[in-house]
Amino acid sequence: MLLLANAVALAYTHYGVAPDWLTIYAIGILAVVCIMRAISWSRAGLDVSDIAVCIGHLRKIRVLAAAIAVLFTAWAITMFGYGDPYQKGHVAYFISITVVGCIFCLVNFPPAAMLVVVIVLGTFVMFFGLSGNEVYVAIAVNMALVSVMIIQIIRSFYSNFAGLIDTQLDLEDQHQTTIELSRQNEALALIDALTGLSNRRAFFAMLEQTVAQAGPNDQFAVAMIDLDGFKPVNDVHGHPIGDELLIQAGMRLRRILGDETLLARLGGDEFGVILTKGRDAIELIELGCELCKALNRPFVLSNITVQVSASLGFATYPSVARNSNGLFERADFALYHAKKNCPGEPVLFAAHHETLIRHDSQIEQALRKADLSRELSLHYQPVFNIKTGRVNSIEALARWDSETMGRVSPATFFPVAEKTGQVSFLTRVLFEKLLEDMAGWPGNVQVSFNLSARDIVLSDTVEWLIEQITHKNIDPARLTFEVTETAFLRDFAAARTSIRYLRQHGARVALDDFGIGYSSLRYVHELEFDALKVDRSFITPLANNERSRRIVKTVVDMCANLDIDCVLEGIETESQRDAVMALGGRLMQGYFFARPDREPRLVALSDALRA
Repeated sequence: MLLLANAVALAYTHYGVAPDWLTIYAIGILAVVCIMRAISWSRAGLDVSDIAVCIGHLRKIRVLAAAIAVLFTAWAITMFGYGDPYQKGHVAYFISITVVGCIFCLVNFPPAAMLVVVIVLGTFVMFFGLSGNEVYVAIAVNMALVSVMIIQIIRSFYSNFAGLIDTQLDLEDQHQTTIELSRQNEALALIDALTGLSNRRAFFAMLEQTVAQAGPNDQFAVAMIDLDGFKPVNDVHGHPIGDELLIQAGMRLRRILGDETLLARLGGDEFGVILTKGRDAIELIELGCELCKALNRPFVLSNITVQVSASLGFATYPSVARNSNGLFERADFALYHAKKNCPGEPVLFAAHHETLIRHDSQIEQALRKADLSRELSLHYQPVFNIKTGRVNSIEALARWDSETMGRVSPATFFPVAEKTGQVSFLTRVLFEKLLEDMAGWPGNVQVSFNLSARDIVLSDTVEWLIEQITHKNIDPARLTFEVTETAFLRDFAAARTSIRYLRQHGARVALDDFGIGYSSLRYVHELEFDALKVDRSFITPLANNERSRRIVKTVVDMCANLDIDCVLEGIETESQRDAVMALGGRLMQGYFFARPDREPRLVALSDALRA
């Protein structure tokens, strides 16, 4: 447009002096060329991401720049032959001003700008320089200097422009690199570093997404898997072996579930699965059995063979829950139910589990609102020495008479208290009541008190127990603290430290429910227990089961060899008592002798036993 406007002005000043073909027809043709090019450029709509298209347009610009420069230069030189000195001066002005303006319009594309400089200014420098007129020669020199200046400006400007583009490209590359690193970090943030499976964050993100995208007729399931016996493997063989076990367990699960199923390690030895493909209850249980069976097979880890088992819980959408938290909680409850009632097997969350959850919730709320110092009490059940006919010790058993729920079994409220973190408070209330009762008994009465798994791994609780014993002037040798294997599965090192602390201060420690865990012999070997209490599950079948008799005989003999007490729980019939006596059993406890009572009545019980 700049070139066309100045060319029309030059034609106008030469109209009537120069021929019409120069001032009318030629300028008309040149105007059409300029206007068509302007329209074409405005409609180009270039896709700058297509490098080949861009290069094609740049080549076209270079050709058009040369062609237009030749046409206008030839037209202007021809126009110079007509008119007076003023009109010829207008030609020089047209060339110097217009061409310089056009060159700067092309400054971002040096090849085209240089062509215009060479064709237009080069031609006029030669034309004026060879004219023989001093004024025109001076103009030629001036234009030559301007040409040199323009070339230098173009080169300098383009260098800066190219540097700016390179900087922009570098910034874009850095931005893309940052984005890629961010994507990689985001991906790593969703991957478990040990197993290479998805992690807890990815599991819950996928679960929420699956719930959000589920249609009214869609069905899917969530599974929770936990390795039973992993903690002892970790403790005995070390963390590297434990890590290798988790890696191989993840690989076994992946082979069964396939790559399309989200499998995540949620932490420790717990895995989560989201099964988006709809399956009925039978198919889920079959899959659960297959998964558990795969994890039950022995693992060969660095030339060490270990064996664990796995429990599994399923929850299905939308039958048991319609939100991610509800699904996870119910799958976790099904897992907990499996570990407690049928370890090594899958459990599908069902309606009766919902009843249990509500019941547990009611118990939790009742515990939080209760005046436990008033509602909790202790009942006592004696342990008899069958050979002396006297009471050897008594066991303190918790009782809770809730104002809102009535009498609640300790087998019901203690697990809830432990899950909700209230068990330590219960322990302190009950122990204070025990010490109050012991203060009124003869100094030779031995008492056992149960500690939860949480109590035995908390050093402050254990230290508090010893402080209370000292404060009440109770001989610590009169107290035996009963702990279950669950405590060692939770934190073996902390439990061992607590047991040593209790024994160093004079108290005794007994391992309760012996024989039903995974590594009880290891605990007997590494920890200095004063007594073992054989679980009632070994006593019930004694009369008709030779294998049970041999197991009990082995445990009784082992305790005798280790010089520790062996208490046999759950004696409910005379035949069971006689069978245990025949196997060498000496210390017995059960309903056959006495039920738990608020007042132990020790003398009367001993007399009854001797009679």
